[in-house]
Amino acid sequence: MAKKLDTTYKGARYGSCTYALILDKRHPKKDRNTFPVAMRYTIDRKSWYNFVAGEFTEEDFARVCTLSAKAVRSELYEKKMEFDAIFDAQTEMIERLGNSLSLERIKVVVTGVDSTKETSFIGVWEKKINFYLTDNNGERCTTAESYEYALKSFQRIMWDRPVVGFKVDKEDIEYWNNGMMHGVKDEAGNIVGKISNTTRGIYLRSCRAVWNECVSMGYLTNQEYPFSNIQKKKLVSIPVGESRKHCYLTVEQMTELYHVFIEKRYPDTWKSGYAERAHYSLGLFLAQYLCNGFNLADAGELTYSQYYFDTGRKAFKFKRVKTTNRTEGGSEVIIPIIAPLQRILDEIAAEPVLDGFVFPDILQGATLKADKRKRISQENSNVQDRIIKICQDVLHWEVRPSGTWCRHSYGTNLTHARVEQRYISESMGHSTNHSITDRYIAQYPLETQFEYNSKLLDLEPKITEEDINNMTEEQKTAMLLELLMKK
Repeated sequence: MAKKLDTTYKGARYGSCTYALILDKRHPKKDRNTFPVAMRYTIDRKSWYNFVAGEFTEEDFARVCTLSAKAVRSELYEKKMEFDAIFDAQTEMIERLGNSLSLERIKVVVTGVDSTKETSFIGVWEKKINFYLTDNNGERCTTAESYEYALKSFQRIMWDRPVVGFKVDKEDIEYWNNGMMHGVKDEAGNIVGKISNTTRGIYLRSCRAVWNECVSMGYLTNQEYPFSNIQKKKLVSIPVGESRKHCYLTVEQMTELYHVFIEKRYPDTWKSGYAERAHYSLGLFLAQYLCNGFNLADAGELTYSQYYFDTGRKAFKFKRVKTTNRTEGGSEVIIPIIAPLQRILDEIAAEPVLDGFVFPDILQGATLKADKRKRISQENSNVQDRIIKICQDVLHWEVRPSGTWCRHSYGTNLTHARVEQRYISESMGHSTNHSITDRYIAQYPLETQFEYNSKLLDLEPKITEEDINNMTEEQKTAMLLELLMKK
């Protein structure tokens, strides 16, 4: 009696799943003596087969099965090595799926297609967008927008090779990345999709998070990871954002803008009503700078709290919108209302009323998160456009500042004035590791805060040699004493 030939190369069990690399003899074909090699997965007595390594006769397959590790000279030894690599990869995939084992999940990972529900790479991306839109009542809308814009870029560039299910690989990510760098032709033949390296980096980081989410769910585990900044790996490199160290205005420049505001030094050639709108935007821009570099989201939520009245209307206290739900207690900020800031408030702020908004025109009564974001976005755009026009038409500068420059200018100028870094960090609302006791102790008295923030503008009159020559001895003595007191 002839010996039965091996049709199973290797098998194993993990949890409820039994899997094996086999010669699939279920459907013999007429006039052919070869059969396909397949991975067979069995759960609850149900099996699924996936063809993996061509076709073999029973005899050749059996010979591969019986080859020893020493048979390196055999013509079939390379097939044995191939079978081992396939089986090891499937074992790793099964173990990654862990408690999520099911025949359908295995199919999705292997084929990239889910036949039972609309689960896909794009679907996971969309779920992350929705998560950030609803997380903490919409506090992370900015993150959601970043993911949404990244997905739109992905779909726009991949219009002629859309991703279906989880059939996405390194080549697809590379194609998208190249499209963001150089653009691609759309259906009409127009070049679209090209963006800056900074934005490309933001979009790629969003995609990387989606890819990692898919892997954690058990998908894409059989795909090569597409991201790495190690050049020799030849994977998709995510560019580092450009430095913002140059994005600030000096004390002298901010002082010049302040003088423009005080003197209302606007061109007569501007259209009717534009000077008034520009004046308001310039006031907001300077207020952002003098209010410890806060953003318009903070400005829109700033109120005349009880603290404002308790300090004799000398300071504001608020919690940064950006960190309210991310750190315990939020990031509390104290803003000393120095004289120039008060001058600005007198012109563009609302009358002080307990718990009333300081700058109600920013939100214009909006209460929903989405509506607030639209108003803040619009106001940011207005401020940027008008400040740039003031810089060009009034001061003849070539810089193009935005609202974010206020924050960079605040931190940079106080650093250049040699103000201690701890004060700068705390006044800007950066997260700190304070003890519970620190929360009840004023780290910087209000007088010190006034002293530090007064360095943001240079409003002291400049004394010339001629002025000194015209002084009396008493005036010279008084000036020297004043200089000594400041040291």
